[in-house]
Amino acid sequence: MPAAAQISSSFPTAKCLACDRHVLTYIAFDGEAEARCCVHCDGVVDGDLRWINAAELEAEGYQFGAPSAAKAGGGCGSGCGTCSVRKN
Repeated sequence: MPAAAQISSSFPTAKCLACDRHVLTYIAFDGEAEARCCVHCDGVVDGDLRWINAAELEAEGYQFGAPSAAKAGGGCGSGCGTCSVRKN
């Protein structure tokens, strides 16, 4: 089996008030305007971005690679209930 590749990327996170936690974010474009949004609830997040590496992202509850067999279902596990009802 090949060795796992080193992940040297950084990921943008910010505090989502709706989810009440630090979440991964993405940029949504609306015409010429852009907004930073939560990947779980699609809500706009305000405040400073925090760029973190893969290990820090996993410490926040995200996972790299194939899902473990022990964890069935989906969602991030934060309990906010929005992962299954994403708009996008």
